[in-house]
Amino acid sequence: MQQDTSSHSSKAKKWLKVAAWVVGLALFLVIGLFSFTIWLERKLERMVKEQSNGIYELQLYGLTASPFVGSLTMDSLYLEPDPKAWQRLSKQGDEVPRTLLQLKTGTINLVNLDYGKVLFKKDMQLDELEVLQPKILVSVMKSDTTKSNKPLHETAKGFMNGLAIGKINVRQATLHYRDSTSTDTIFSVQRLQLFVDDFKLDSTSFAAKERAYYARQYTLKAANSSYNFTDGTYSVLSDSIAVDTKKGELAVHKIALKPLLEPAAMARAKDQAVTHQEIKVKQVKVNGIDFGKHFRENKLHVKYVLVQTPMLNAFKDKQNFRDKGIKKLPHEMVKSIKMPFLVDSMDLKDGYINYAELVPEAAERGYITFHQLNARVTNISNMPEHITTEKPAVINASCMVMDRAKLEATIRLPLLHPNGYHTIKGSIGKANLKMLNPVLMPTGFVRIESGKVNSGRFSAELNKTQANGSITLLYDNLKVELLTKGTGGEQSFGKKILSKLANKVAIKDSNPSEGEKPRTGSITVTRDPGKSVFNYWKECLNSGFLSSMGLEGMAEK
Repeated sequence: MQQDTSSHSSKAKKWLKVAAWVVGLALFLVIGLFSFTIWLERKLERMVKEQSNGIYELQLYGLTASPFVGSLTMDSLYLEPDPKAWQRLSKQGDEVPRTLLQLKTGTINLVNLDYGKVLFKKDMQLDELEVLQPKILVSVMKSDTTKSNKPLHETAKGFMNGLAIGKINVRQATLHYRDSTSTDTIFSVQRLQLFVDDFKLDSTSFAAKERAYYARQYTLKAANSSYNFTDGTYSVLSDSIAVDTKKGELAVHKIALKPLLEPAAMARAKDQAVTHQEIKVKQVKVNGIDFGKHFRENKLHVKYVLVQTPMLNAFKDKQNFRDKGIKKLPHEMVKSIKMPFLVDSMDLKDGYINYAELVPEAAERGYITFHQLNARVTNISNMPEHITTEKPAVINASCMVMDRAKLEATIRLPLLHPNGYHTIKGSIGKANLKMLNPVLMPTGFVRIESGKVNSGRFSAELNKTQANGSITLLYDNLKVELLTKGTGGEQSFGKKILSKLANKVAIKDSNPSEGEKPRTGSITVTRDPGKSVFNYWKECLNSGFLSSMGLEGMAEK
């Protein structure tokens, strides 16, 4: 009996020793892990400050490290830039980043992180990175003056060098982008969701054709984005944006261009007559984007763009402000784009335009509208291997003028032609010419009393300075009245006499005239370089119409 008691006592002592060792080891691990966590937190904060030369300060909150399973979690992270340190280093001639990043996050989770490589500044690798509710502010500190930018993998330093992450999930992010000289945001995005698959920052990943921006795939979704013009004139808004680099797709819904100034205030700010515009677009869809080519070669190739239901309301005050400067032709616009690009085709569907103008001596605005505007544009490029005189960009467009007369046109644009050469051909459907009075009376001081177009065809060749062509316009029973300027549509006695003389002597009331073949009018226009290409094209039609009808100069008499 005494021997059994002694045996049980011995076993109990052994178990107590084991328990003591286990408890001791657990305490050691807990204390060690706690100390390691504190050390790691300070190490990471110090490493960021050292590697950024004092430009950045990192603060970690609620850091929990599990080196045995390779996980790292933190409740929040603050990355705060020091603009004064940036300025000091810049003045010293040291290399400084072009932008500064301010970052505040919610929970961050890192899965299967190799602590050893991080601590000894070797290639950082992990299976997954999850970031919740980050708030990002990017400030541009200096303009980009580099002629050729090296790939990121060639310039990456510290833990970024050789970085590899299996999956990246960024949820409910907010992004703001601004110029350092202003507190106003240039660009912002709300509720941004980003997923990245298999990110590897190395030369192999850079060269892989199935990758773009070092990853197999990026999918991005965002809501309520906005872009403010730096001159304070307009803001561009959208309800949602979606991007998928693997599928080569981009979709933007409910886009709006909103003026931030009234027409007169905008013209005063620009010190010239400007077209005050408001635009709404139901959606823009882009398919077949070669993100890989853009990433590796800095070239953009897009197969197809759809612009659905665009609406434009525009007004220009020529009475109180004058046109200044030189407006570019499409050729010059394309040549000014540095990045080589090619868009195979673009469709504009079910558009609407309302253009109004107030001219000198007018009592009210004149306006014209274009309904059911549809257009297909092909081969838009600034690359010589894609654009030639024989293989130009082509616009095929149709619309209903004032929602009553059908207008169709084909414009061929060799966009790299040194003299801005291009051609226009088109047709005009049946119309009652009185429909043009809302634009002719206030801007041309002419009122059409009667007249009907049966059909019309026109063609012209244009360049930087002039346009020449012809038009065959078949119409009947044309009668006009010349109006007195500044009266809002009234006629002085002299204008009444001139109107009668014009209708009897000068104006050709029908084409063809009785017993004659149809006349062909001429299109002769000297381009005003201070006005837009759309004005240039409009003047070609005006010239042809006036030539056909015998109305040249009638409004000026």
